[in-house]
Amino acid sequence: MIHNSALVFGFNEYAKQITLQISSEYPSFTVFVMNETEKAAARLAGFEAELFDLSEDWKSIEDRFDINDLIIFCALDNDAENVFLTISLRATFEHIPIIALAGDHESAEKMKSAGANKVMPILQITAGIISEMLEKPTVTEVLHDIFYEDSALKIAQITIPEESFVVGKHLHDIDWGSEYDVLVLAIVDHQLGATFSFTSRGHNHHIDPDDILVVIGYEDKIATFSRAMGVMI
Repeated sequence: MIHNSALVFGFNEYAKQITLQISSEYPSFTVFVMNETEKAAARLAGFEAELFDLSEDWKSIEDRFDINDLIIFCALDNDAENVFLTISLRATFEHIPIIALAGDHESAEKMKSAGANKVMPILQITAGIISEMLEKPTVTEVLHDIFYEDSALKIAQITIPEESFVVGKHLHDIDWGSEYDVLVLAIVDHQLGATFSFTSRGHNHHIDPDDILVVIGYEDKIATFSRAMGVMI
């Protein structure tokens, strides 16, 4: 039996970030992929990967891992497949912690209903990746790495007008994700000479006119958010 183990299903960009994070925390982890392309990508990143399909008999996991000391990450590209995988694993293993990746709020609710203990929105993972990589010199490479040409996720800069209702509030006064379905990655402080502060660092910034919010979200959500901030687009 292998103790303190983690299983990661999928090896897209988000699953890769999950794997990189857990590789130092779990003595043993295994990556499962559905195709040779992801298998090659995992090997290129320094991880061994095994092929699987959604019709697997998951009882075989009990022969290889201590299910009382195991955590599973479902991070497939397709939300529907992720839901099916989560349902299958939960039907087989009642108590194993399952963390699932979701592309949007609707999928997140489905993941929870399917039996996931925790759901990680893609926006949250993307923010973590960008927050880390923007501190490196080549910003354009970050955008290329994170946002594929056909990605629906966008980054936008929203300059707060003087008449906006958020002026005078603090960043943490507003639940940006729940209210507007966007994630505020950073704020640029106009009064402090365009100081760039990542929201993930915990700084509860006071919002002033002409501050710039750097947000991540889907194009339609960003448009709605901009209008709510008082920005005409």
